[in-house]
Amino acid sequence: MVEPISMYPPTEGGSQFWGNLPHYTNINWNHPDEEDIPGMDVGSTWSIGQDLYVGLEFENKDAVKNAVKQNAMRMHQSFYVVESKKTKWVVRCPNAHDGCGWYMRAIESKRSDKWTVTQWGGRHTCLNMSLSQDHAKLDSELIATFIQGMVNQDPSIKISLIQERITSQTGFKISYRKAWMAKQKAIVNVFGDWEESYAYLPRWLQYMKEIAPGSFYDLCHDEFFVGNRCHRGYRQFHRLFWTFKPCCDAFNFCKPLIQVDGTHLYGKYRGTLLIATTQDGNNNVLPLAFAVVEGETLLAWSWFLSHLRLHVTNKEGICLISDRHRSIKSAIDNEAIGWRPPNAYHKYCIRHIASNFNTRFKDVKLKQKLVKLGYTPCKHIFDRNLQKFCESNPDVQRWIGAISKDKWSMAYDADGRRYGHMTTNLSECVNKVLKDCRNLSITALVRSTYTRCAEYFSNRGSRASKFKYH
Repeated sequence: MVEPISMYPPTEGGSQFWGNLPHYTNINWNHPDEEDIPGMDVGSTWSIGQDLYVGLEFENKDAVKNAVKQNAMRMHQSFYVVESKKTKWVVRCPNAHDGCGWYMRAIESKRSDKWTVTQWGGRHTCLNMSLSQDHAKLDSELIATFIQGMVNQDPSIKISLIQERITSQTGFKISYRKAWMAKQKAIVNVFGDWEESYAYLPRWLQYMKEIAPGSFYDLCHDEFFVGNRCHRGYRQFHRLFWTFKPCCDAFNFCKPLIQVDGTHLYGKYRGTLLIATTQDGNNNVLPLAFAVVEGETLLAWSWFLSHLRLHVTNKEGICLISDRHRSIKSAIDNEAIGWRPPNAYHKYCIRHIASNFNTRFKDVKLKQKLVKLGYTPCKHIFDRNLQKFCESNPDVQRWIGAISKDKWSMAYDADGRRYGHMTTNLSECVNKVLKDCRNLSITALVRSTYTRCAEYFSNRGSRASKFKYH
């Protein structure tokens, strides 16, 4: 497994969250094309732009292949493989039948274990008439080596940035699909495959605790079964909860409000990402905690909310906003979890209420009126309009009457616990930021939350240091 290149143990004395991040000091975030790219050094004695020659040595067969591919791209030529064995690789120009003598043969040396060019036919004597924006030898495997550094710094990097990087570096334009495939291969190169990523996860989480002291995680495993047989000595991933100490500390200076939401993961192994989010006094979104669970089940939500209460905040009077998922409601109704009054006051997202209403009654106009009702601040106006709203259909009256007014209306929000928040937009905002991470391996996903939170605190730390007190 190729370990993440930027994952170094913390340096001595580096206790600040944003002061001990090697991958934030080695990259220029304004110009992602300027950092060094691990994987670009394809040979010990060859550099990009050089011609090949007899006696040239490479570390391995892949390095030979990458060098020949890059040489072909630079010369706007192509080649085909004549022979490929464990210790030998031979290629020739596709125009050999027209007299082009370009030819290369490389073998693995028994003395040094390196690969050496033993035959070289010089430069092409043919003219390639089929120039195009892309190059057949600029395949996803080669591109993966180019972008390995970018993926290591940000596993959720956009495909469009990869395309721009390759165009600026090679002069060729690659398709979205080729860039996407290269990104998946680069992720495997950096983090290992999915199974290796799960195996590496405990070590990475421990690094996280060392780099951000006081952070917490809970990694749970199940016994491993094949059929009805339990394989002792093997463990299977079950759930993971994690939170960063700076996020927990920052919550003491934020509104006593938390929004929770869940979103599906789309990788090789499916699951659900649970997120808790809040907002500070300047209306900045602050993620508080994350969890990867088997689904939005009662046990999963109970486990997540319990950890949220134990390891993020024990404040009283918190407003907890969510959708009307039965599992969330059942978990909150359990006093042992710690989210019953006076510890917390559960409210519903008005947009989810309206969505549920439209699913039941298929009436967009009534749905819009329901949302407007939810945002009405005055009780007497709310009560009058609610009565008119329910007059149209007895079923509507029964449906909306089954939901306590204080759960979904601003008018009945006692003591203003919502702080004007009628939806779970904060959590969904974080979901959107992490959208590209939801198809990554487990370690890449956790790393992405870490790097984004680290950048958040780094930026705000810099801004705070420049603030002048009067």
